[in-house]
Amino acid sequence: MSDFNVLRNFDFQNATAHLWVFKQSKSSVAYKACYVQTSDDLADSIKEFANDNVEKVTEVQAYTYLAENNECSCLSIDKVNTRFPLLEAVVDRVEDEHKIDDRRELKNSKGYVVKFDNNAGVRVYGVRRSTSSWKTAYNNKFINIIFQRGELSAIEDDTFSINKDFDFFVVNDSVFMLNKRGFETLLQHREAYAKAFDDLQQSQSFNSLFTTMEPIVNYVGSNSMHLRRMAVVENKAIYSQPGFLTKLREVSDAKGWGMNFDEAGQIIPCEDTAKLIVQVLLDHRLQSLLTNTTYDVPDAVAV
Repeated sequence: MSDFNVLRNFDFQNATAHLWVFKQSKSSVAYKACYVQTSDDLADSIKEFANDNVEKVTEVQAYTYLAENNECSCLSIDKVNTRFPLLEAVVDRVEDEHKIDDRRELKNSKGYVVKFDNNAGVRVYGVRRSTSSWKTAYNNKFINIIFQRGELSAIEDDTFSINKDFDFFVVNDSVFMLNKRGFETLLQHREAYAKAFDDLQQSQSFNSLFTTMEPIVNYVGSNSMHLRRMAVVENKAIYSQPGFLTKLREVSDAKGWGMNFDEAGQIIPCEDTAKLIVQVLLDHRLQSLLTNTTYDVPDAVAV
């Protein structure tokens, strides 16, 4: 059975639920976490909305920097390709040995993990960013809770809040994202695509495409979506194919794209063509075989 089907068939209602709150750490362990005991009613509520989250997801597609999911789908990535194993290591410890004693320990928490275990030995992790202040008006998106006598209990108050939507679930070797931004924020995945553009700027094979990199660097800047695109450019590396610049120039001239080249065949980028250059490097300027219409697409899946 695939990990996605394991998640879809998991019986949350009859599983145990353990809530861990975590913070980022500057030490080698990356995360600090503590176990928070919950009342039976709160645990039941958490299991109920975890089940609701998973029930609505019927489709899965591979995670990429540009992929997006909808209300009925999720994005998937191998756990080993994320920072989750670092978080997993600290929440898999013995609960009673790492139990929270003071509500002040909840302050400045980055997020929380709920470990769901069934009788068959299957474990599912549900992970969510904490709200910015852990305080909110009571509404149907949150379970508000109070910490007293060493236990969290659900109340209609604004003391602390647990969101009813998880950002992602982890089962076996797979991560399933319901909220891509939440996943990237919690596991610092944005750093990977920011680094990708830094690496590209240092790459001789990439630099040699252009007479100057400055207009491309200015266009990308610190824009999150542009950085994602450049990470995909690095990953696809179509620019490294033999004869790429020659072919690009031929197509640009034939289609009237307006790209500029010097006598040596290098691209002369400028403010007006930077967006087009990135789109071409993504291989996201596509032509319909039915209508011959050319489209710029946000993402593409080979068939």
